Parts: sequence; C-alpha cells; structure tokens
Amino acid sequence: MKVTKHLLEQFISLKGIIKEDILKELNKIGLEVESFIEYRVPDGVVVGRVESKEKHPDADKLSVCQVNIGDQTLQIVCGASNVQEGQFVAVATEGSKLQTPKGELLIQPTKLRGVESCGMLCSSLELGFPKLNDGILVLDESIGHLRLGESLHSYALFDNFVIELGLTPNRGDCFNVLGVARDLSVAFGLPLRMESYQDENTVLGIGRVLQIVNEGQFASSVLYKVADFRSLRVPLEVSLSLALCDLEIENHIQDFLTYAMHNVGVILRIYPFAYFQNAKLEENKGEILLRCEDGIDYVCGSHDRVAVGISPNYEILSLEGLFVLEASFILPQIASEIIYTHKQLSKDSKMTHKSTRGSNPDLLLGMQYLCDYLIKFTEVDVYSSHHIVSVEEPLRGIKITFEAINSMIGQEIEREIATNLLKKIGFKIEASFDETFFMAFPPLYRHDIQTIQDVTEEILRFYGIENIQSAPLVFQEHSLRENQTYFDFKAKRNLLKRAVALGFCETLHYVFVDRDKLLDLGFEVLKEHLDVLNPITNELNSLRTSLIPAMLESIQRNENLGFRAIAMCESGICYTSERDEIEKLAFAVNSLKEIEAFPHSKGVEWDFYSFADVVFRVIGDARLVEMEENALTSKLLHLYQSAWIVKNGQRIGYIGKLNPRSGFDGGFVCEVLLKPLYQDVQRKCQEFSKFQASVRDLTVMINSKISFDLVHQAIHQAKIENLVSFYPLDLYRHESFGESVALSIRFVLQSMHKTLQEEDLQQSMQSIINLLHQKFGATLRQ
Repeated sequence: MKVTKHLLEQFISLKGIIKEDILKELNKIGLEVESFIEYRVPDGVVVGRVESKEKHPDADKLSVCQVNIGDQTLQIVCGASNVQEGQFVAVATEGSKLQTPKGELLIQPTKLRGVESCGMLCSSLELGFPKLNDGILVLDESIGHLRLGESLHSYALFDNFVIELGLTPNRGDCFNVLGVARDLSVAFGLPLRMESYQDENTVLGIGRVLQIVNEGQFASSVLYKVADFRSLRVPLEVSLSLALCDLEIENHIQDFLTYAMHNVGVILRIYPFAYFQNAKLEENKGEILLRCEDGIDYVCGSHDRVAVGISPNYEILSLEGLFVLEASFILPQIASEIIYTHKQLSKDSKMTHKSTRGSNPDLLLGMQYLCDYLIKFTEVDVYSSHHIVSVEEPLRGIKITFEAINSMIGQEIEREIATNLLKKIGFKIEASFDETFFMAFPPLYRHDIQTIQDVTEEILRFYGIENIQSAPLVFQEHSLRENQTYFDFKAKRNLLKRAVALGFCETLHYVFVDRDKLLDLGFEVLKEHLDVLNPITNELNSLRTSLIPAMLESIQRNENLGFRAIAMCESGICYTSERDEIEKLAFAVNSLKEIEAFPHSKGVEWDFYSFADVVFRVIGDARLVEMEENALTSKLLHLYQSAWIVKNGQRIGYIGKLNPRSGFDGGFVCEVLLKPLYQDVQRKCQEFSKFQASVRDLTVMINSKISFDLVHQAIHQAKIENLVSFYPLDLYRHESFGESVALSIRFVLQSMHKTLQEEDLQQSMQSIINLLHQKFGATLRQ
C-alpha cells in the first residue's frame, strides 16, 4: 500500500510535522514503513504557458515555441509531439539542474539546428517523477491555481514523498489513504477533516431514468447514481498520483474510479446505461435487478449480470452519454467464501483484494468523493439523489473490563485514557450502570476487531509500547514430576535425537501445502467446507495431512544441488479430513544410503529391511503388517515393498519403497503417529532378571501363505512361560517343499526367579511347537 504526502493532506494537516516523525509514528502504530521516497521538482523549474508554436525551419520533429514565464518570454526548441499553443507547461530555466534518466542535465542557452533555445519544456520523467506519457508534462488547475513564473515545487503535488506500507491482511481499513490518515490523526492528536463533497450538479432526479428492484435476500449494500458524460479529461493530479502509488493508468473513467477507491476505500464501478435498459420499459429508462443466487449477490442488467465485489469491471467502449455509477460493500468473510466455493466465477483480482480484506462500508462518502472530482474536471451532469439498498450490519459489542485490559498490557492504564483512545479510534462506548464493565462497539470499517484482545491491541497501539514500564520476569519452580508437558517434549526430542544420531537430517516445512499434490499421491485432504478460504498463495492452498510430500520435494531439490545420499526426518502438526490436529513423525531417504567410496565402489543402496531396521531403532519395538492395495500403494508406495506399522495393537503408520509411478526416483518413506511413541513411556526403571538367559532356535515347515505377523500374534497372545522375546532368523524355499516354507525362529527364554533347567526349556519349546501345529498345521523340519 502506497500513500503520498499530498494525498494524506486531503484528510489531515501535516504542516509542521517533519517526515522523520511521520515515519516513526507509522511504525509505532503498527503500519510498518517498507520504503520512503522523496519527490521534489528541482529549483529553477517554473510554470509557463506556450504562447505560440512554429515548425523548426531545419527539422521536421522540432518545434520553436514562445513560452511565457511571467516576467519574460523564452524561445524554446522542443521535440515533444504533444506540445500545443495555450498549454501550461513545466519550464526548466537557465541554471537549473535536472536529474534525468541519462544523468544530471544543466540547463544553458544553446542552439538546436541553428535556432536559439533558452530553456527546456520538461516531461515528468525529466523532473524525477514517474513517466506519464511520451511527451512533455502538461499542467492544469487540478494541482492548484497556475501562476506564470511560480516555482513548480511550491505546489504540493511536486514537493511530495511516497511511503510504502507493509500492511497485515486484517488491516483492510488502511488499504486506502483515508484509513492511514485516520490512524495518523489519532497518533498526532489532529482533527480528521472531510470536505463537503459535491455529488450532483443538475436538478434532474435519478428516479426519472432509473429504478431498482430487489429480489430475495440481498446480503450486500449498493448505492447508485446516474451521470451524463459529454467529454472526459483525466486531470494531472489524478494521473500523477496514480503513478506515484504504482497504480495502473488508463487515461479513462477507470482512472477516476481507481483514484477514488485508493483514497477513500469504497468499491466503485461504472456501467453503460444501456446495460440496464429493458425493452419492456419506457424509452430512456433503466431497471437494476438485484438478485441473490446460490449465495452470490448479482447486479442484473438486460442481458448480463455482475457479482458484487467480485466480477471484473464492465467494458466501457464509449465515454459519451448516460452511465450508472455504483458503490458497493460486501462483508469480507462472505466474499472469501464465494471466491473459494465458486472457483469458476469470473473474478477481478484488484477488486477481490479489497472486498476480501475489508472495504469501506460508507458508500455515500465514496460516491460523493467520486462525483465531486467528475464535476470539477469533466463535462458531466450528475443526476440528483441516489438509489441505495443497504444491509445494516449489527454493531459487534465486546464486553470488557479495565482489569482485563490492564492484565493483558501488564500495567495499569487510567480508565479515562483508555476510553478516550477508543473513542478517537471510532469506538462507541457504553458503560454498565455500576461501571464494573463496559461494551465497546468497533467502527463498521474495522471488520478485524472481534475480541477483547483486539480492543486491547488498539489501546496499546496508540498508548505506545515505549510507555509500558519493563518488569522483571518472575520465575517460580515447579516439580518436574507434575509437568507432563515437559516429559512429552523431552520424549519427542529424544526420538529426533536418535534419528539424527543414525544419520538423518531434521527438516522443517510449511504447514500449508498444495491440495492437488496431496490428492495426486493418494493422501486424504481436508473436507472442502473446512479448507483454507483465503490461501497465502495458489501453491499453498490447503493444510497438510502428511509430512511426506514436502520432504520428497526437498530431497529432489537437494539432489539437483548435487547431494547424493540424503536422509531426512521431521516431526510436526498435520490435520485430519475433519481438520483435527495430529502430530506425526516421518522419515524419507533417496535410493543411496552411502556414496561411492572404498570399499563400496558403487555405493550402498537402501533396501526395505535396512531402512526398516534404522526406523525401528528410532521408534522402538513395533511390527510390520502386510499392506493391502489402497490409495497410498496405488501411487506413492510400491505394492510389494510396503507395510503397516503396528505398535501395542494399534496401527500407527506405514513404511515402504517409493512407487516408480510417483515421480520420485527410488527411495523409501515412513510416517507414523507421534503420540503413541511417547504416551506410554514409563517414568520408572523396569525390573530385570538376575538369571542367565537361554537361546533356542526352531525351524518349522509352514504354509507359505501364512504371514509371520499371524505367527507372531499367536505366540504373543499365548503368553508362553519364561518366553522373553523371539524373532525370525531365516526363510527357506525349495521346490520339494510344495506350498510350504522352512521358517526359522529364535526364542530367548529367561526366568525372573531362577536359572532355567533343561526340562524348563524343553517344556516351553514344546508349548510353542504344539501351538504352531494347532493354529497353522506347522511341523518340525526333519
């Protein structure tokens, strides 16, 4: 958002206030200054008038002009194609220095093709201002009364500065000059001045030519006036102000609309009168039909319709005849929902930027401001009165106590000071009969103020953070035994420390993602009505449901930078389709575990079991369960090298090799829920046996279709006496076995009370053999 000193002074007097104080105050009240540029016409450049123009005798593209500068008339040779007799122009007299794009230029008498030239007719670019055209700068009365010989920098427009403000999205009230001036008026204790704008100049009433019909529940506010244009000229004040603020210049009626919207913040639009003419009506009469369809407010003409605050401006082909001027307002949250839910709707980015941030709801002010400029600088008849359909937004009362405000600020602020500040900002204050609390009603243009915290922030902005006394932090010790949050945090960090110790690099990515990329890889996404309504960018338009997509993109970027062996881990918040928060831990590697180096001349590649082994060293005991074909294995994971991870009987995540169809070359990924990894961590040491452990290996013939997971569950649930742990050793296949395989399992047996004897070991092993035979028909291998 850019504002100029000249534009600010329409609403507030900055006389006697130095620029340093203005910049300091803007930063202090939360309107962060991002850049500051001064624009001042050099000394020696004065107002002149072209009295005559003749063709140069020896150059087709040069003109010899006699230019009156008050006390003398100068002969100046000019090459601009737009110079004409009677024009007021900027004249650089002898001795003046111009900072042109080609460098400094000292103005001296000279001869051009044999004709003497004493001075220079300047373009805006040669004066150090933005470019307006390819010719000289033509002055007009919009900058003030033109006096021949007057220094050009004596006019406010040409002794100016531009401030660029970095506004947060919630400050829609300051996306216009009036909003910035309003805040400065409170900060400096100066009155905000509003002129009495002329919004009509003919006695003809709007009712003679235009009527309005409202159908249904119209949720927007609209105001209409009718203007009869005879000719249009965009004044210098408008075009140069737009250029200084980096706003598009069209030399068209749209320049007036852009200028008015930038200054007062009301959304404005213009329609040809024919847009509303209907064959059923009398000649030279029009009808505006307001209709709400599917939650969208439309302004309907005879053959088309426009969505309020969203659709692009109607194309204007001719600037003569009757036109309809519109001022409108739509609540920011409604505009955002429409844009999100109706993606096919034609939109104007500049208009939706204002409507979704929060435009000025004072429609009459915006229309009066626009009409005043049109009447002053164009040949136009503006019909008297107006049509308005206004939806009254109820005042949002916020219940507040001074004790709560002081508690948030950390210092007591006198009641009179707090209430006076709120009233200056535009709040309406109503105290309770016993003065124990009061109701604060924010002004209608402050759509962002919803809570007591917002109100407190407004008080603090203008009271001044530097006026809050610093106070030492108060530390109070608590027993760590009672601080579960501390233990949970330590457990999470310990998991990541383990991963880093095993060669993983910890990463951090945005919580926002591209919704389409999640869908493409088979991940669930947020339900549409719960998704982000107003995304930061088109690429970050949803909340992540998985950590994996962003990590894979980071691996690709690192590979492009020349890194070969990449292993990443990350923990963070993700969301379910219902937008509930869940914590996840994820691992991702590319195909290479170790780069090419002796003794591995081809490097070492990851395989499923080596990756799973490293992951399990981080997350602890868990088991793998065969993964059926699903959305993840259809695109992200390899169908035959993927599995669910189960811990304590709960499925907590998945692990697998990347599917070649996913677009990522090789590598493995794993993602698990974080909470099950630390919620059951015991704070006390576990008792261990003081007696010797014994190891027994067992090989059985079992049907090849029976997964080890089923065998594991059966043995675990049987609670075999003295069995501490067991794990698979080998799986052997041979054609002579038919549909069976030889499965070797190692068992660790140990007692808490004695050293196990051979008969104890045999008894436990026999129980296992019997169990496998009963459950799966397994037999000992001979």
